Amino acid sequence: MTKSASQQTVLIATDNINEAQYIAEELRAQNYDITFCEFDGKTLKGTPFKVPNAVLLVFTDYIEQAHMVVLALKEHFLPKAPPFIGALTRESKMTHEAFDTVIYPPAHISQIANRVSSMIRLGQMEREINRRIITLKDDFDIKYSLSEEALNQPFKILFIGKATPEFMVIINALQTKNVEVVAAFTSFSAFDYLHEGEFDAVVMNALEQSEPALTISETMRRNAKLYNVPTLFLVNSDTFTDQELAYQKGARDIISTNAETEEISGRILELANYHRIHSQLKNEFQSLSNKCVEKDSGIFNKEFFQSHLKRVVADMETNDEKLTLIAIKANPNSYSEISANKINSAMNQVGEMLKNLVRMQDITARWSDDIFMIAFPEQDLVSVSSIIERIEGIVDCAAFDSGNEESGPFTIMLNSAIVEHIGHESSDELIAHAASELTGQSQNQLRAG
Repeated sequence: MTKSASQQTVLIATDNINEAQYIAEELRAQNYDITFCEFDGKTLKGTPFKVPNAVLLVFTDYIEQAHMVVLALKEHFLPKAPPFIGALTRESKMTHEAFDTVIYPPAHISQIANRVSSMIRLGQMEREINRRIITLKDDFDIKYSLSEEALNQPFKILFIGKATPEFMVIINALQTKNVEVVAAFTSFSAFDYLHEGEFDAVVMNALEQSEPALTISETMRRNAKLYNVPTLFLVNSDTFTDQELAYQKGARDIISTNAETEEISGRILELANYHRIHSQLKNEFQSLSNKCVEKDSGIFNKEFFQSHLKRVVADMETNDEKLTLIAIKANPNSYSEISANKINSAMNQVGEMLKNLVRMQDITARWSDDIFMIAFPEQDLVSVSSIIERIEGIVDCAAFDSGNEESGPFTIMLNSAIVEHIGHESSDELIAHAASELTGQSQNQLRAG
């Protein structure tokens, strides 16, 4: 992907620039712009003025001072509060409360990069859901409160594998913390549990052999329901040689039995907590999506989109974030005449497809009979362009019922215009900008504002 000056930025604060470079390359491969500041034990040099989307601390030598560095950076970036992720080479007795999440070895660079992406994504979801709640209350007199019931329930962890002594010690430690533990001693029983219930994390015994754990993790990543459930491997770090393969198969963490039991249980619960929050936000988004939406397509109506986009634009300007808007015109493509009812049914299906092809924090709306709008908070034009290509490719392959057996189903062709919010452009001006680009272009051509 072409580098853009508006890429999301990750600041790496480090006391070991060589070690940090490996992680930086992985983050750049995920299209993040990387900046560095270095800590020599006394001074933090190169701290940027612009607030990054996330701060990653890569510390090897001065780990006991990492907490102090976090506090200094937090004060420096006030009033903004980016997530702080620690990638530390060893456990220490210092407090980690200042971090949003901490990763210890054995940690793969892809694990660290994915944790950074996850924390950025979680923050985006939280900000957007709060904006929607305010829009519903202030503009439509619809009161909505986030539910805390699910977050207060005990974590539920599935353990898979032989009941070795090391495994049982961890199970007992979690149970003392009011964690509900389910044990599956075979892969067959494990999948029965996974399909019948919901778990916050899955811990697999890979002490004697790693193949069953690798297979289960890979299978979970191919299942839409299980894709986001974090999987952790318990290994003997002296003999385990499949670390790279484990992360390729979808492992979220690899834990050595050499670590303290408290650290092991803490790492399991940290991933379980992230998954619980992410799942709860998904449920809240789905619940909120029942407000101010079209009944048949399930996407936001024009009135909500207009009101909400004003709030999104104001937030993006205040926080110096990018905002991109796509306008899409759906054109029936058929050699025979199609009834208005069949066309409207197809448009509803297109709207539902669009909603499912973008992130939950993106705002999809029906603007008119055949025009849709999608707003992408905190996303630049370059990153959204690839999304349009995916949308067009999938919708182009879809067939819609014409109601005529002789002519058969018809297809929908999309015309798309993409614009990025610039300057102090109002939300109405941004919509008008996208609409004018859409009206004045040829089919399937993208124009950047």
